[in-house]
Order: sequence, then C-alpha cells, then structure tokens
Amino acid sequence: MKKQNIWLWALTAAVVLLAAALAETQGQLGELQTAYSALQQAVGELRLDLKSTQNRLQEQEEALERAAAQTAPQPEESLLERYELTPLRLDAAAHQVELGVSLTLTTPDQSAEATLNVYQGGAERKRLAQVELTRSGDGIFSGQAAVPADSTSLQILVTVRTGGDTATERLYEGRATGLLPMALSSRSGEAALQEGEARITAAVRLREKAAAASEQTFRLYRNGQLEETISAASGQESGTWEGTGTVSCAAGDQLEVRFFCVDGLGLGYEFPVRTWTVKEDRLAPGWPVTNTPVLVWP
Repeated sequence: MKKQNIWLWALTAAVVLLAAALAETQGQLGELQTAYSALQQAVGELRLDLKSTQNRLQEQEEALERAAAQTAPQPEESLLERYELTPLRLDAAAHQVELGVSLTLTTPDQSAEATLNVYQGGAERKRLAQVELTRSGDGIFSGQAAVPADSTSLQILVTVRTGGDTATERLYEGRATGLLPMALSSRSGEAALQEGEARITAAVRLREKAAAASEQTFRLYRNGQLEETISAASGQESGTWEGTGTVSCAAGDQLEVRFFCVDGLGLGYEFPVRTWTVKEDRLAPGWPVTNTPVLVWP
C-alpha cells in the first residue's frame, strides 16, 4: 500500500511538473508570437515609409519636368532668351498632342535659322519629328510638332544656325505628361473602417498654372475595379478639390482613390491619390506605385 502511495505521489508530482513546464512553454510561445506580430507591424510601417519617400521623390521629379516646360528666362550663356511649349489640340486617334513652340534668341540675328527636333527613347533614341521654325519680323521663332502623350522618355531640342555656327539647346526632357495642361501639386487621403465599409476622404490641389478643369470627381476602386464615383467639391483655397464617399470591403481587399478631371482640350486625367489594404480591424494606408495620371481620350 505504501509503495502504491509513493508511486501515486511520484506520478502526481510528475504531472504537476509537466503542467508547469507546459505553461511556461506556452507563455514563451505567446511572447514570441507577440514579438513576431510587432516585428511584422514594424516592417509594414517601414514599407509604407519607403513608398511615401518614393512618392515624394517622384513628385519632385515631375515638378522639375513641368518647370522645364514653362516659359522662363534662360541663363546669360544660353542660346535662348525665352521659350514656350504650349499644348494646342489633340489627335485622339493617334494619342498625340500638338504642341506650339515659340522662342527668341539671346542674340538676335536676321540670318538665323532654327530647327526643332523631337526624339523618343534614351541611348537608342528615335526621331519623331523635325520642324523648321518660322521667324517673324520681331525675331520670334514659332512652329508646331506632334508628340505622343503616353511617351515616358521624350526629348525636344532646337538647333540654331547663325552664319557658319551651329548650336543646340534642349527645351524639354522627361515624360510627355509633364507638357500637358493638368498636374497636381499635392494630394492626401484618409480612411476609416466601419462595419464592412471604408469611409474615404480625399483632397487634391491642382498646380498653380494648370488650365481650367471640368468634370472633377473622385473615383473609388476596390481590387482594381471602379466601385463608386464621388463629386468633387471646390475647397476653400483656389485650385483645391475635396470629396468623401464609402465603399464596401472585406479583409484582404485593396482600395484606391483617384482624382479625375478633363482639361480644356477634352483630354481626361485620372490621378492616383492614395491606397489602403483592408485588415481585419483596420485600414493600412499606402501610396500608389506611380504618380503619373492615366490619360482618358475622348
């Protein structure tokens, strides 16, 4: 009987020790799971920060491209005193924009001749157009050239011949969208998850010199499909537009808000604004992979 009691006590002690060890292991496992979740969240936040930085860099790059296309005095050593590239009309069938070119030379010369060349591509560039500019009596050279509006690598050069000398000046280099009338100078978006719906508020500002816009709306996308179109209201400041709407969603969905408008030529623009990934209990914000608008042709 005593032996049985000893074995029973030993078995009981072993069970108690095993339960304690199991509880300790479960506690350590819980701590590891908590640490892993925190690490995953930190990685997600770092990815968002990286996308935000990439977004800002691309916006600055596009701002520089747009600035290069504007009328501006040139440095004293420049061949040109002033120049201007102006979108005039659309060729919707060819997805091209007709540009008006106007320039004056730093040193006027009655015998000067000027040729405009439009290229596409980088190292192995292709010439798209060559136009002899016409000189008016007041020394202004002008002409027109068609450029593909969807080109991602465009170069516009002018070559001037005076006597026996020839010199070339670059008027523009970059995406063709930088030459178009519409562009954003800022954008923002906020969203909250409420009972299976995402309530999204967005705001944009058109660049100061943007042409008059029409048909302003915000478009809400879920997993790449258009779900809702919201009228954009004019903000308190000139050139700003705001809108709020809701879209049904579930965990794992990808949401995006875009701003749509039409310029005076009839060309539509759909600008990426903000993105979100739907989690079980929240919306994880993100940035679009590009700032370049989708062009909508009439």
